[in-house]
Amino acid sequence: MENVLTEKIKYKYKVELDTMSDVREFVAAAAKCETKVTLRAGNFTANAQSMLGVALARKIDWNDLIIESDRDYYGEFRKFIVE
Repeated sequence: MENVLTEKIKYKYKVELDTMSDVREFVAAAAKCETKVTLRAGNFTANAQSMLGVALARKIDWNDLIIESDRDYYGEFRKFIVE
C-alpha cells in the first residue's frame, strides 16, 4: 500500500479591522465558518472566533492582520479583505 502525502492548501488574506464594530462583525463571520480560521498579527496568533483574541491582535499589529484557513472563506470576509 502506498503512503501518499497530501498537503492541505492554506488560504491567506490580509484584512483590515478599523473599528470595534468591524471586530464584532468579523468574529460573527468567523463563528459561522465550519473549519478553524486563524488570525495572525506579526508573531501573535489568535482564533478568529475569539472576540478578545481578535481585539488583541488588532491592538498589537493592526497593519499586518492575516487570516488563514484550510477552506476558502473569501465571501464571508470580503468586506474586510485588503487587496
